[in-house]
Amino acid sequence: MVNALSFEYSYKALIVYCRINNKDFSLFELKSNFNFSIPKIFNDFVITNNIDLNQIKLIINSCGPGSFTGLRISLSFVKGLALGLSIPFVNISTLDVFANVVKNSSSVIVLTFTAGKYFLGHYKNCELIGKILCFSKEDLFEYLNQIDPNSVLIGNNLENISEKFNYKFEIIENLSSFGRILTELGIAKYLKNRKSDDILSGPLYIRQSDAEINFHS
Repeated sequence: MVNALSFEYSYKALIVYCRINNKDFSLFELKSNFNFSIPKIFNDFVITNNIDLNQIKLIINSCGPGSFTGLRISLSFVKGLALGLSIPFVNISTLDVFANVVKNSSSVIVLTFTAGKYFLGHYKNCELIGKILCFSKEDLFEYLNQIDPNSVLIGNNLENISEKFNYKFEIIENLSSFGRILTELGIAKYLKNRKSDDILSGPLYIRQSDAEINFHS
């Protein structure tokens, strides 16, 4: 068993999950204000659970798509921690994690939301079909009207979706297993070739941020 540490900060909450010597520790912390500090929260988590970071052999990062700011912050922290501990890190698509929460469904629609846009991945048997799409709210509703009603919807910020499509789709919003599944996917990826991801790798962006769009316009 690989002792591993996982991070998710693609939306409004920080998830930290640690599997060490067959014991699991987890943290779920909603972003409350602009003073939200991942290093401090993580340090408190480590001290509270008496975690020996020298026993960690792999760090796993949920790399998006999602919040531009959150993804940059978490990946920078993960890279710094991996370099400091001299251990590998791997990135896992946030949508892949969501899809694996509902393995028993043959058709899964995964949705994440940021900056007024929805990112959508259509999965069959946990495999992404085609590419990740980016929609406005109106275009998303039009797309979902054409989807098989036996599909399962999962992701974040699904309030509007629930109101409009609650009777058409099964909608899952309980993400308590996210950290565990992220950790399992990361370990499986690493064990395939026992290589770290490139230290220069970036988050999974589907569209440019508003700042980038304004800069190039």
